[in-house]
Amino acid sequence: MIHPKVILASTRPISLTASVIPVLFGTILALQWTNIDWLTFLLTLIGAVFLQCGTNLVNDYFDHVKGADTLGSLSPSGVIDRKEMTPRQVYATGLIFFALSIIIGLILTALTGPVVLLFGIPSLLVGYFYTATRYALAYNGLGEVASGSTLGILAVVGSFYTQTLNVNAEIFLAAIPNALLVMSILHANNLRDFDTDKQIGKTTVAGLIGRKASRVEFYVLMLGTYFSLIGLIFMNILPVWSLIAAVTLPIAIKGLKIAVSTWDAKQLNKVLGLTAMLHMAFGILLCIGTLTGILL
Repeated sequence: MIHPKVILASTRPISLTASVIPVLFGTILALQWTNIDWLTFLLTLIGAVFLQCGTNLVNDYFDHVKGADTLGSLSPSGVIDRKEMTPRQVYATGLIFFALSIIIGLILTALTGPVVLLFGIPSLLVGYFYTATRYALAYNGLGEVASGSTLGILAVVGSFYTQTLNVNAEIFLAAIPNALLVMSILHANNLRDFDTDKQIGKTTVAGLIGRKASRVEFYVLMLGTYFSLIGLIFMNILPVWSLIAAVTLPIAIKGLKIAVSTWDAKQLNKVLGLTAMLHMAFGILLCIGTLTGILL
């Protein structure tokens, strides 16, 4: 029997803020129109986390099978390398998490109506086919777009919908900073794996546009997060209190300085860590600032 600690490690728990923050943010935005239904919120949150857990595990399995993650690789959770779980166990556990997320999705559908499936089904499909099959999104230059549209946009808008049973263009716009940061995380990962991805035939945006342009893209994604935040405040889509998230700019600058100065994988792995930290810190402060602005 697999120890629960090993299963927890296999889900890459540090990364799970990527699903928690957009649910929190979408729910906070809903406060402008309705009171929070806490049961719906908890189901949405747990469903999103289970979906990301399934995605992380299935991705680890297919990356291992395809040779993207080898012994000593900087990217996987490590449970396969340490022989704590076999590849088949990782894959099966991922499917179990997917199944749990589907069950929760069906409960949410019963509570809120079938429209919620428009947010859940695409996210489920992207999660599985991110690395699965020869047409995997991450292996064909679509990884950043896929993650940005699901964890970045749909998670926020879907969480808003489960509370209000409505959506509008402003909510999609409000999700842009989160989407840009999610894409930044994936792009930082692709910068780190620039050489190894080419060796295994994995196509990423970084590999397609080259080293110089991929650094420019990283600048656009990271700094675009802050410009979009300012724009949303000027458009009165977010309260001025949301600007507190801008105090995280030094983290972004630190990551950018490293990214444009080296192609060493270990150094770029630090950039990946900083970008993930930035997503968490920016997201938490954005939630706090937005909540403060709505309640005051």
